[in-house]
Amino acid sequence: MARQIATFLLGETLFGVDILLVKEIYRHKAISPIPGAPPHLCGLMNLRGRIVTVIDLGVCLNRPAADNIEACRLLIFKTQSEIRDYAHEDFLKDVYLGEDIVGFLINRMDDVLTIENKDILPTPPNLADVDEDLIKGVIRQGKQLVILLDVPAVLESVMSAVAESKEN
Repeated sequence: MARQIATFLLGETLFGVDILLVKEIYRHKAISPIPGAPPHLCGLMNLRGRIVTVIDLGVCLNRPAADNIEACRLLIFKTQSEIRDYAHEDFLKDVYLGEDIVGFLINRMDDVLTIENKDILPTPPNLADVDEDLIKGVIRQGKQLVILLDVPAVLESVMSAVAESKEN
């Protein structure tokens, strides 16, 4: 079954997420920091009257924090109620994104790939700097590899960091 993957750059690395999870790509707006929040959380922003939690994806993936937030794009994800319309898709049956609007800071969008499930290869062991639990696999795109993110796992990781910071 064909799937579409939205690809984007974080530094020099090409990542991808299933396009059915993406609500929109947004240029940076004013982000209000959250006092005492872990480094994963950049803050909150107002998007047409709705509050968006902004996550620094680089920090989640053991990379440096975004140094020029104004130049970043925001990859905004659908809420759980918005992806219910696609529940018939096998790969979305176990996906849970929550009801809060969340966005990842990224450097820039790249392309949309159409792939088959068989095109998703296991995560190579040499991706040691990225938590393997946050990756669904890799996709070969010409000479490049696209790292396919497990968006719910990234969100769960951030929420765990938030809970841990509240305990301390």
